[in-house]
Amino acid sequence: MTQVVLSIVMPVYNAEKYIHQAVTSLLEQSYRDFELIVVNDGSTDKSMEIIQGFNDERIRILHNDKNRGIVYSRNRGNAAARGGYLAPFDADDVARADKFEKQLAFLEAHPEYGMIGSWARLIDARGHVMRQKWKVNAPPERIPSILLFRNYFVQSSVVIRREAIPEEGYAEGYDAVEDYRMWGLVARRYKVWNYPAYLLQYRIHEQGITKRESDQMAGRDAKVFPLLYEPFHIQLNKRNLQLLQTLKDNRPITDLQDLNDLEVFFLHLLSQNKKHQVVDQKQLLSVVTTRWIKACWLARGLKHRALLTFLRSSFLTSRL
Repeated sequence: MTQVVLSIVMPVYNAEKYIHQAVTSLLEQSYRDFELIVVNDGSTDKSMEIIQGFNDERIRILHNDKNRGIVYSRNRGNAAARGGYLAPFDADDVARADKFEKQLAFLEAHPEYGMIGSWARLIDARGHVMRQKWKVNAPPERIPSILLFRNYFVQSSVVIRREAIPEEGYAEGYDAVEDYRMWGLVARRYKVWNYPAYLLQYRIHEQGITKRESDQMAGRDAKVFPLLYEPFHIQLNKRNLQLLQTLKDNRPITDLQDLNDLEVFFLHLLSQNKKHQVVDQKQLLSVVTTRWIKACWLARGLKHRALLTFLRSSFLTSRL
């Protein structure tokens, strides 16, 4: 089979409302040497009819025997890919015309990077640009530390070197956070970054994965966090997971003990990293300090007790 540089992998399940715009944005890319692998995950609407209406030899369609879910579909698409670079892309998002041209030029010039994402503008169901946007400016050396607390990449924004993808690919049982797990593993062995331009329009709507599975996200984050903390030789208990999830979800902290326990956890993380040298200690300190300030802000309902805890903390003294 003819080799290509880039394989774009798009799982599709009942996406007829958005699929034409998504596919058009890919076929009209300024970068041309790619294949678009569409994995039909048991669609019952007109999604396949719409895709088959495109007369473009770069499109390859794979049909699952039934609805098997996003992780199976992503892995199946990756296994069929012929490119040296892979780009996951959701069927409701929209790529800027120069997205892959810019990202592949960066990866070709920087072999030490295993993955490159980008900034993203958020759009609603009608395609209107929303006020929120995904503009993340951290330098590459800080991102592994940030990933300990939150996902830092939008799935459809990413391009990954084939060799950077973990052998097991996306892991079953991590639906809705399969990407977060993947990025954490890639960042262990390669530099990662978000290209500083809005190369993607990321759609937020009621039928989207993020909306559909929001009620399950907390439990699935709880599965990702232990994996991320393994290299630090930290075994997260139920209490640690609860505190990490509180921070990630920006939930109010109403118990002073939560604040105290977070400080203990942060200090332990810094100590373990100093011992095992997993990530850059200076960058980890910067990220943890920011999270500590955020935790104290989330505890502002405790008033003077939160303020006193903040002022007395090791993060404002020379004790670190």
